[in-house]
Amino acid sequence: MTNELYLVISISALAVISPGSDFAMVTKNTVSYGRHAGYLTALGIAMSTWVHTLYCLIGIALIISKTPLLFSAIKYLGIAYLLYIGISTFRSKFVPPDSIDAKLVKATLVASFKQGFFSNVTNPKTTLFYLSLFTMVVSKSTPIIMQIMYGLIICLLHFVWFWLISYLISHPKIKSKFDKNINVVNKLIGVILVLIAAKLFFTIV
Repeated sequence: MTNELYLVISISALAVISPGSDFAMVTKNTVSYGRHAGYLTALGIAMSTWVHTLYCLIGIALIISKTPLLFSAIKYLGIAYLLYIGISTFRSKFVPPDSIDAKLVKATLVASFKQGFFSNVTNPKTTLFYLSLFTMVVSKSTPIIMQIMYGLIICLLHFVWFWLISYLISHPKIKSKFDKNINVVNKLIGVILVLIAAKLFFTIV
C-alpha cells in the first residue's frame, strides 16, 4: 500500500507540472484579470479533479476505457472547448482590472473558476491519466477510503501548483513585463491552446 501511495503521488506530481492547457488557462487569467482570477482558476482546476476521481471510484472509468466511441466523444468535447477558449483568448482585448466595475469583476472571477473547472474536466489528457492511474496503478483491493485519499492528494497537488504559478506570474516585477506586452501574450496563449487542441485532434485521427 505504501509503495502504491508513493507511486500515485509521483505520477500525479509529474502529470500536474507538465505544461498544458491548465497552465495556459491559469497564465491567461492571471495576466489578464489579476492574482485573484488566477487563484480561482487554480481552485476550479483542483475542484474538477473530483469529477475524474468520482467516475473512477464508481466504475465508470472501466466503462469509458472499454468503450472507444464514448472516450472519443469526451476527447472531441475537450478539443472543442480548448479551441473555443484559444480563439476567444486570441481575439480578446486587454481591459485593465482597475477599470472594470464591481459587477464585472465578480463575473470575471466566476468565469475564471468555470474556465479552470471545465478546462480540466474536458481535458482528454487528464481523462486518460485518471483511466490509467485507477485501472493500472491503483489495485482493485485498495480500500475505497484510500482511493478517496488519492483523489484528495491529486486535488491538492493541482491547487498548490497552479496557485504557485499564479502567485509567481502576478508578482509585480514579473507582471509588469506581462502588462507591457499583454495583447501579444494573449495572442500567444490563444495560439498555444489552439495548437494543443490540434495536437489532440491529430492524435485521435
